[in-house]
Amino acid sequence: MKAKIKEDAESQFAQQADQKLMADVTDFLIENTKFDLPAEFLIKWLQTVGEKKLSPAEAEVEYARSEKGLRFQLIEGKALSQNNIQITFEDLKAFTAKAIRAQMAQFGQTNPSDEEVEGIVARVLANQEEVKRLSDQVVGEKMLQLFKEKANAKVKEVSYQEFIAASYGE
Repeated sequence: MKAKIKEDAESQFAQQADQKLMADVTDFLIENTKFDLPAEFLIKWLQTVGEKKLSPAEAEVEYARSEKGLRFQLIEGKALSQNNIQITFEDLKAFTAKAIRAQMAQFGQTNPSDEEVEGIVARVLANQEEVKRLSDQVVGEKMLQLFKEKANAKVKEVSYQEFIAASYGE
């Protein structure tokens, strides 16, 4: 029992460490990759693009709120292109199957058949919104692997309290 608890805790902390690495590298790239966005054009575009038309002031607020995200999308696209990283339908199916198996295991179904999982995968991937959401997750996973390979990260062993403080600012 102790071994299983330890294994689960280590897995959870590894995921949190990956999230922290992703956030730190993303923030670093956004802050240190300098390029100009066509702010005036984007503000005008934001005024007309949504269901509700925005005033110039509302569009400026929306632009300010989304500027970092836009910057990261451009950085991410360039990184994917420069490193020949592509997302295939097979990548998407494998990621979805893995996620479904993990979710089933949480509910006590530890050994679903391949046919059962494939059927669920087919239903999930028939929904375009789910395909978009899952594709974004696959891209995130590939970006994390790229960051782990390319970033000059240093492994630092810390106590539980230090890890919580670093991860959550507590």
